[in-house]
Amino acid sequence: MKTCRPLKPLFLSLAALLASLCMTAAMAAPEAELVARYPAKSITSVPQADKALEEVKPVREQIERLYADEQSECYERFLVASCLVEAKDKRRKSMQAVRRVEVEAKAFLRKDKADERDRAVAERQARAGSKTIPISGTRRDGGDGVEGSNNTDGAEVLEGPQLDRAPGAQ
Repeated sequence: MKTCRPLKPLFLSLAALLASLCMTAAMAAPEAELVARYPAKSITSVPQADKALEEVKPVREQIERLYADEQSECYERFLVASCLVEAKDKRRKSMQAVRRVEVEAKAFLRKDKADERDRAVAERQARAGSKTIPISGTRRDGGDGVEGSNNTDGAEVLEGPQLDRAPGAQ
């Protein structure tokens, strides 16, 4: 019976180690799942980019919660500063992975919007290219710009050498 007693603490310590490894794997999982779902240059459609952006927000929130939990655990330790640095590094690496997915999705949406704008401009130019706009000497209100014709506001219309002088000056 005496040989079983030393194995009990060893068994408990192995169980605790296994549980902590499982928890660590679960903590690292949020950004790992997102990155696995959206590897580099995998976003190829607007719905996929929208879905990736929707999935980024909860993952960010989960990373922030984990960081807050780790911070509170650090304040219970003796070496608080080094623990806080490790927690910040872990958070920074997780956020960097999430940011890559977010940047790629936003870049795809910007490119798609620019392509749509370019198509609309090209379409307008194609329509405008088929129409010819005649250039004539008539004004939009139907007048021809000559003194006395359709000038109902009483303004003086200058012609020829009078154009160089200011109105009312001789």
